[in-house]
Amino acid sequence: MKLFAIFILVGAFLLPGPGCVIVDPLIIAIGLPLEVCADLNGGNSWDNLETYNIEDEINDISTEYLDNVLATRVNDIRVYMTDPPASGTSSGTLFYAFSDGTMRQLATWTDVPFSTLAAPVVSILDTSVVSYDPTELAALLGVLQDSTGLFINQITIRTVGSTSVNVPAGKTICARIDYQLDVEL
Repeated sequence: MKLFAIFILVGAFLLPGPGCVIVDPLIIAIGLPLEVCADLNGGNSWDNLETYNIEDEINDISTEYLDNVLATRVNDIRVYMTDPPASGTSSGTLFYAFSDGTMRQLATWTDVPFSTLAAPVVSILDTSVVSYDPTELAALLGVLQDSTGLFINQITIRTVGSTSVNVPAGKTICARIDYQLDVEL
């Protein structure tokens, strides 16, 4: 009887084996945050930009991924302060430019309390905090989001703004595009 029970157990484990197949090709999503952070350095204003070469950013993760990008998308665009002071407000503007270099105004915020800009971050789609230009947002998404692969090569993100009080050194304000790639392995 014990031998029969062992055969039943072995058969039960082997039966689902042929049904378990690894899907080929395997597609993974890779987050590629495009972010500019300005250090306020004990002051009350900033003007900072970062330029990203998307191909270089992908190659920094793996050189095999660049030719295998199937789709790209933007999950969110956010503005935030790291460890903001207890009181004060921030006003600023978020710009972007593609390879052609023409800066376009995407969003603004005016007299937003520091506590609102603390984590969790503010999406630019939260119109109670940030005013965004729908035409520019559509243009940005039209270039960054592509269901057929990688379309853009370079993007520059810039923030300019001020605070109502001097902010201690070590505090930053950031704008971030949560960019994602689908890569076939």
